[in-house]
Amino acid sequence: MNSVKVPRDIHPAIAELEKVPLIRALMLVRGMQMLLDGVVTGFSFVLAHVLRLDGWPTGIDSQRMLLLLPYVVIGRVVINRVTGIYRRVWRYTGLSDALYLAATTGIVSIVLMALRIGFPYYPSYLAVPIGIIVIEYFGSTVGMSSIRVFRRLMYEHAKRLDTSAASSIRTVLLAGAGDAGIMTLREISARRDLGMHVCGFVDDDEKKIGSIIRGVSVLGKISDLPDLIATYRVDQVIITMASAPRKTLRRILDSCQLLNVHVKIVPGLYEIIGERVSVSRLRPVQIEDLLGRDTIDINAWLADTKPYYVGKRVMVTGGGGSIGRELCRQVASLSPASIIMVDKDENGVFESDRDLSALAERYNVKVHSVVCDVKSEHRLTQIFDRYRPHIVFHAAAHKHVPLMEQNASEAVLNNIVGTLELLRSCSRYEVERCVMVSTDKAVNPSSIMGATKRVAELMFQAQALKLKGRGHYSCVRFGNVLASRGSVVPIFRQQISNGGPVTVTHPEMTRYFMTIPEAAQLIIQAGALGSLGEIFLLDMGEPVKVIDLARDMIRLSGLTSADIDIKIIGLRSGEKLKEELTISEEGAKATRFEKIYSAPPIKYDFDGLSTWIERLRFLAVSGDDEAIAQVFEQMGIGFHRSETPRLAENKAFRSSVPGG
Repeated sequence: MNSVKVPRDIHPAIAELEKVPLIRALMLVRGMQMLLDGVVTGFSFVLAHVLRLDGWPTGIDSQRMLLLLPYVVIGRVVINRVTGIYRRVWRYTGLSDALYLAATTGIVSIVLMALRIGFPYYPSYLAVPIGIIVIEYFGSTVGMSSIRVFRRLMYEHAKRLDTSAASSIRTVLLAGAGDAGIMTLREISARRDLGMHVCGFVDDDEKKIGSIIRGVSVLGKISDLPDLIATYRVDQVIITMASAPRKTLRRILDSCQLLNVHVKIVPGLYEIIGERVSVSRLRPVQIEDLLGRDTIDINAWLADTKPYYVGKRVMVTGGGGSIGRELCRQVASLSPASIIMVDKDENGVFESDRDLSALAERYNVKVHSVVCDVKSEHRLTQIFDRYRPHIVFHAAAHKHVPLMEQNASEAVLNNIVGTLELLRSCSRYEVERCVMVSTDKAVNPSSIMGATKRVAELMFQAQALKLKGRGHYSCVRFGNVLASRGSVVPIFRQQISNGGPVTVTHPEMTRYFMTIPEAAQLIIQAGALGSLGEIFLLDMGEPVKVIDLARDMIRLSGLTSADIDIKIIGLRSGEKLKEELTISEEGAKATRFEKIYSAPPIKYDFDGLSTWIERLRFLAVSGDDEAIAQVFEQMGIGFHRSETPRLAENKAFRSSVPGG
């Protein structure tokens, strides 16, 4: 990689001053700082007289100058001390410090001006000419600011030389000349220890090209990246667009990886605290950044839904899972009275409880961590009786398609019987709002897991119709949730770290993807919007080919097709090539929240649903998996066994990574 050595012979006298004890004392000891300000003020007062009177003052002017000089000096120093000027560290002096100093310096000048206007003739030694007052004010302000800036320059230059002695400086190009880019530049400029030199910006805004921001030029457009990287011998590109479009991120990533240049990205805008980008928070580009759509700004949604959750007791089943845990995190920020986190996985509950403890303290929310299997009617009754939840989010479910094909009885017991017991408790204890987490695999299901989730959706809709508005019941349907436990992204990461191959079931398989925070927020929105068994969906843009996802992840790992193979292994039992988000008859409509859609219940024999459920329960207890599949086929839920044949061969598939 290219590196630029910092010359060690630039202004060596300035650096040496840092080592002189007397100079350091003058800069650091408060008494000496006051003395310096006094000297500057006195000199400015005398100089103002000399400049205004075209020479050394005589007569009454000389007497007035010598008489008022000690009062002006002492007054300035005392005011600076009282207003906290000397509590400000000189080596970090900035514009705000200079402006504050200018304001405090003006107090004495205002007093002199008042005396001049109030006593223009008598006594004459109080009537300082206005020209002298103005010159003295600017002289004192500039002088006192200059010694502080000089101290900062000495400190930064000495630190830069010390840092560069053992390391080289990386040349950095910032992609994005907006607010986030300017904040990043400011942070890098203040952190010499980072060893970064910003050579310029790139930005697609024509008006910005050629402009200079804090001494750094906007060199061109993002399309000019390859030429600029070569011309300026760039070591690293930092993407400083707080909400960069995904296509733009891909263009930048492709250009940089082609030239073997490292890429970092600033946090999303909602992650930037206090309008300050911390360079320590820069991170590599992640797969979530390259979705086929922009992620949702969940902060706006949280603000709109907060009134529905303030002071409520909220239960989350499946709270030990990745989605349930994120759901608890987001609910905690909505000021509920308490959160009841329920899961049968002891380890998941333990990890979630530890993760949520800091949030609970910050938001003053009680978190009750409960180990419970929702299939247990007796245990569930105990929990509802003890905690009396107002709102229930039902995220507990078995979700792995191939595994549930082999364990259909357990899928029914957990996903259907568990939901039945939960709904009975919700009705008995008059829960105000209840939301179930479903999946796109429930639409015309080809798997046992998808069928159980479709039946669970119907159970929620039947409950909503039965209660007729006495409780708000609804469902949410997800696509694939990136980085959730057992999802494709962690699997691919593990396979890449093991050296490959990355396994893809079919080259044409596509899926909808969403992030964990988006999934949790959709559930929270459904709790606010749902009433009569509606199914809520997120506009997830265009589906993504799983094989393209694998290629992107290989690239983001810094590898190429020469390093990692992609292996096509064929569709597994129950899988579909393409997933759907709605049943054709449902007719989803937009809601008041952008990108959230609602599908009303479609016609179904809800009166006969309970009979089907009891039949499924009996078969599941009996362990008759084949009969369970037959019942699903008879229920009229669109269930059909997947007929897509498994690929005959397991062949290595070389990924076509740009530059690979």
